Amino acid sequence: MRIYVASKVVHAPQWKHLRDIHKINITSSWIDESGPGQTASMRELWGRIEAEINLCDRLVLYVEMSDQPLKGAFVEVGMALAMGKPVWIISKDFIIGPNSPSLGSWVNHPSVSVLLGTMSE
Repeated sequence: MRIYVASKVVHAPQWKHLRDIHKINITSSWIDESGPGQTASMRELWGRIEAEINLCDRLVLYVEMSDQPLKGAFVEVGMALAMGKPVWIISKDFIIGPNSPSLGSWVNHPSVSVLLGTMSE
């Protein structure tokens, strides 16, 4: 299974750990250039992101309360939903409900599943 991961860049080391140590098939190339100034072209990056989401089997959004505001991750989720990809939201501390003020009503989309916990669980 190919997984595209979306989150704040601060979580990139955990994604790399899951990919490199636990051999999870993470297709998100942004995790390898998540440091300041490591992305040569944001236009090229967004083209890659769209292609990687198109090739994945599902998108995983990881979000913590301290991650607000999310920006690019919401665009990635929107791309995945538009492509008919399932989206899993993983959060350890968000309150996610029918009218979630933190993430929005899109969490009720039929292709979205909410999982509580952390990346390591």
